[in-house]
Amino acid sequence: MKATALPGKIARGSPYLVKELRSVVSDHTPWFVAVPRVVHIWRGAPCNAKCIMCPWGFLEGEALHSIVRSPFTDDHMPAALEQIAELSGRHTVVSYMGGEPMVKTCLIDWVEQAAALGLDFRFTTNGYLMTEELAQRFVAAGLFNLGVSLESLDPAINEVIRPFPGGTEKTIKCIDLILAERERQRARISVNIKTVLTDLNLESFVEIVERYGRVEGVLVTPQPFEAIEGMPTGTRDRLFVKDVDRLRRAMDRIRELKRQGYNVHVTEQHLHEFVKQYEDDPEHVSTMHVKDLRMDDASPDCNIGTDNLWILDGEVKLCPHHPPIGNFVTGTQTLKELWAAELTRQVRERTRACRRLCTISCLRRTPLRHKISTYLKIG
Repeated sequence: MKATALPGKIARGSPYLVKELRSVVSDHTPWFVAVPRVVHIWRGAPCNAKCIMCPWGFLEGEALHSIVRSPFTDDHMPAALEQIAELSGRHTVVSYMGGEPMVKTCLIDWVEQAAALGLDFRFTTNGYLMTEELAQRFVAAGLFNLGVSLESLDPAINEVIRPFPGGTEKTIKCIDLILAERERQRARISVNIKTVLTDLNLESFVEIVERYGRVEGVLVTPQPFEAIEGMPTGTRDRLFVKDVDRLRRAMDRIRELKRQGYNVHVTEQHLHEFVKQYEDDPEHVSTMHVKDLRMDDASPDCNIGTDNLWILDGEVKLCPHHPPIGNFVTGTQTLKELWAAELTRQVRERTRACRRLCTISCLRRTPLRHKISTYLKIG
C-alpha cells in the first residue's frame, strides 16, 4: 500500500470502524448500541455446477429440488435491501449466497439498488458465467466484493473437486476480468478467493496465495472441508485430510506466508482450530450442521449475534445455528423492529454463551486488529 493512499483509506474506513466500536461497546458494557455490520441473505437457489463437496453435486430428485427453491424469492430482495438500510445505515455489507448467484439475471439490479442505498453488496461465484461485459457492468454497478471459489490453479486437481469442463480457466479468467475492470474504472471492488482445504488440494492453496496474495485488492481465504449430511461416504473419505501432521505443516506454511505479507484472510485462532477439528474428531463423525465440537476454554466468547444478521430462506436469525427471531416472508415486523425485540436479546445471550467450534469463514470470530489490517491491504 502506498503511503499517499493511507489518508483516503482511513477516511473511507471510518464508517466501518464506527460500527465496530458500537459492537465493542455492546459486548463489554451494559449499553447495547450495535447494529449489524453484515447481513447475510442465504437461500435455496439453482446452481450450474456439480461440485463434489456441495449438496448440488450429490443430491438427486426431491432432495435436490428442495435446495433450489426458497420461500424467500427474487421479489423479496428489494424490500430486504431497503429494510437493511433502515436498520444499519450506509456501509453495511450485504452478503448474498444462493446456488450460483450469476444464474440470476436480476443480480445486477440488486447490486445497483444496494449501491444506491449506500450498502456494500457481495456474493461468491464459481466464475463460469463471467464475461468482459458482465465484469464491466458489475464493477460499474458498485459491487463491493466478489468472492471466487477456486480449489487449485491446476485443472487436474480443481476439476476433480469442481467437475466443470474448462472450469479452472473460466474461474481464473473471472478473477482477471474483475481486476482489470477495477483498474480501468478506478473502482474499489475487492476480490476474495476462497479455497476449501481437502486431501486433494492442501498444497494447492499455497500456489493460489503466491499468485494472487500480493495483488492489490485481493485476499485469499482458506476454508476447512466439512462433510454435509447425505454426502456419499466415498466423497467424505476422499476429501478429509488423512495425515494430520501434513495439515499442521500446511498451517505453518500459511503462517509463514502471512508473515511475508501475503493477504491471507485467516487468524492464528482459525489456523489452530483447523487442526483442532481433526484432532477432536478423528473419525469425522461431525458434519457442518451437526457438530458437538467445542472451542478451547480460553477462546473468547462468540460475538456473532452482536453485529451479524441472517435472512435464511426467509427466517431471520442472529446465527444459523440458533433459533429464528422472526420471519421476513411471513412476519409483520421489520428487521429494525426485530433487532430491538426482547426475543432477539434472549437469543443473543444464547449465542454469546455458545462454545460450538465454527470454522467456516462467515461464522469465525475475527479480532478488530485483523479486520483493520485486512482493510488497509485491500480497501
